[in-house]
Amino acid sequence: VAASRAMRTRGMMWRVALAEGKGMLFLFKNQEPLSFWMRNTLIPLDMVFIDSSLRIAGIVENAEPRTLTSRSPSKPSQFVLELPGGYTKKMRIKAGSAVELEGVGMIPVEP
Repeated sequence: VAASRAMRTRGMMWRVALAEGKGMLFLFKNQEPLSFWMRNTLIPLDMVFIDSSLRIAGIVENAEPRTLTSRSPSKPSQFVLELPGGYTKKMRIKAGSAVELEGVGMIPVEP
């Protein structure tokens, strides 16, 4: 879980693998337009953008590693779940689906 600015900035950088079914959840204080890049990220990732009503606002599939291209959905989000590239397609995860986030309400989120 990445709940501080430093943790969100580092994200998945420098990791050489991410096991299927594992990921990193980015927490933000408020819902806003969010975008992510893949600088120093060595593996392709799927990015699941989740809004404050816990619905999937959009998905970026197989984001290309080591790029500065800004990736975002067309809708604001409050959470982003990064998963191994191709995982959302394999698991049939779709925009608009409901999401359940257990225990995140107890984690302090820094701006």
